[in-house]
Amino acid sequence: MKKTAILILLLILVLVLPARAEMSLNIKLNFFGPLAADNGKSSVTTSFYLKSVVQRNLQVSFSPEVLQAELQKTFNAPKVSLLASGDLVWKAGGEPSVMQIVQIKGKDYALILTPLPRPGAVNFKVGVVEENNQKNIKNILLDTEIVLPDREVALLGFRDAQENSYFIAFYVQGRDDKTNKDVLKIAASQKPKKIKEVKPVYPAAALKKKIQGRVIMEAMTDTNGKVISVQAVSSPDPLLTEAAVAAVRQWVYEPYIVNGQAKAVAFTVTVTFTLKDEPETKNDNNALTRLQDAHKPRIIKKVKPVYPEEALKKKIAGTVIIEATSDEKGVVIDTRIIKSPDPLLTEAAVAAVKQWVYEPYLVNGQAKPVIFTVTVTFSLKDE
Repeated sequence: MKKTAILILLLILVLVLPARAEMSLNIKLNFFGPLAADNGKSSVTTSFYLKSVVQRNLQVSFSPEVLQAELQKTFNAPKVSLLASGDLVWKAGGEPSVMQIVQIKGKDYALILTPLPRPGAVNFKVGVVEENNQKNIKNILLDTEIVLPDREVALLGFRDAQENSYFIAFYVQGRDDKTNKDVLKIAASQKPKKIKEVKPVYPAAALKKKIQGRVIMEAMTDTNGKVISVQAVSSPDPLLTEAAVAAVRQWVYEPYIVNGQAKAVAFTVTVTFTLKDEPETKNDNNALTRLQDAHKPRIIKKVKPVYPEEALKKKIAGTVIIEATSDEKGVVIDTRIIKSPDPLLTEAAVAAVKQWVYEPYLVNGQAKPVIFTVTVTFSLKDE
């Protein structure tokens, strides 16, 4: 292990800007590869970015099943398995790197991440060192640098001499920057009154897998009471984390006043997902029935959204997720934004969806108003 540590120091050329000791990063890492692979000298194959569990225009979640599907689709990779996962914490002023050690068939693999945070992104130096404990041989399998924008997932791959493929997936699941002296941490019992609450949408995949539980988060509000930052503290599953964070980001509280002055504050909030609550149809004939994607009615009129010129100019793309309400005739009468990459795309998506018409939803032969989610994707390559 000491030899590996020495090699790591040689591997990492840290370009450190003055770091503040108050900064810390919580990093989630997954390592994929064939279970029965012989490893030797390897080379980098490729790398790319995926949207992460806390991105507003989420397209994939950070779960082994979803990432494995993306590996197959994007890399045409052979079947790989999750070999290891870890939650790593990096603190400015401490060790320059964090790492996860994985042992495969008598060999230790050190997965090394050296972050350099900056506004809106983190520069990462990524390294993988293989050490054969029996033969005392060390190989540097991966040595590269990437820029990882906030709320995105990096997926990097490399092959060994036998053409076995390995992949590292990671993202920053939380950033704690305590350099802002004006942010007060208060107890949950002291948090201000909530004046706007958006109910989280129970993920269809979580319902199918019967996943439930509590997601505990730390939320930060500005001087106006608007939630400006959400960091998951504990969660039973990434699918629920994603849904909870997306909802809490839309919450608004009364301003927190100290000596007559509004202050930015941070406190914990909890979102509970209970299977018995979803889906639920109320006895009231006028109550809305919330439908999962598999059960929503067939669309019979669909208006394509107009890609905003300013969004095209700025190369803004992504998926807008909307909660739509249709009346007894199938006409969309209300919309609510769940996630969106940019207000420009939000406006265009809502304008289109409000013109959509669905087949009436029938319950015991009677048409009912219903509520369900729809997605509108803006892709630059299509324009």
